[in-house]
Amino acid sequence: MEGKRKMPKNDNPQALRFLTSMAKHGKQEAGDRFAGEYPLGKSADVRKKMKWAKNLCSFLDENYDNETVKAIRMDCACEPSSAFSGKIRAIYEKGKDPYAFSKNINMLDLGFTLEYDGNSYILEYPQCYCSCVKRVDETLPRAWCYCTLGYNKRLFENIFGQEVRVELINSVKLGDAVCRIRITV
Repeated sequence: MEGKRKMPKNDNPQALRFLTSMAKHGKQEAGDRFAGEYPLGKSADVRKKMKWAKNLCSFLDENYDNETVKAIRMDCACEPSSAFSGKIRAIYEKGKDPYAFSKNINMLDLGFTLEYDGNSYILEYPQCYCSCVKRVDETLPRAWCYCTLGYNKRLFENIFGQEVRVELINSVKLGDAVCRIRITV
């Protein structure tokens, strides 16, 4: 049909998780408006993904308080694979001593280090692993990195078999040298 404009697709996994999270938090209409204005398709290049991430953070920060932004972004997180969390859980189940667990995890060279400070675990990533923004050397607002809290909350709840609290301490995308997350059981 001539004159009819084709609607851009929002079929990128990050865009789909964002829309699902917005609906879960009672913000579907706002999510749909954002998706209409800033679509993100599967074929988006790294620059478009970074621009989308910046627009998403601005949208959330301008319209919601920090706790709502954190909840929405945590629910946008990728799901840790059951094989990966099962592998780590098996190591934890061998003794459950937090110091030995951290040491044994670090010997596996999984792309992160884990330390226990006597109260909490400190997880450290040497780089940003987010598939949406890791290839662009630019910073992002804190709102973007809340998704890693959601990922690690799910991962460590699967490992420990109970609820955990997660806190973002540092982030590469905030301009820090490493990403650091506190995990408290």
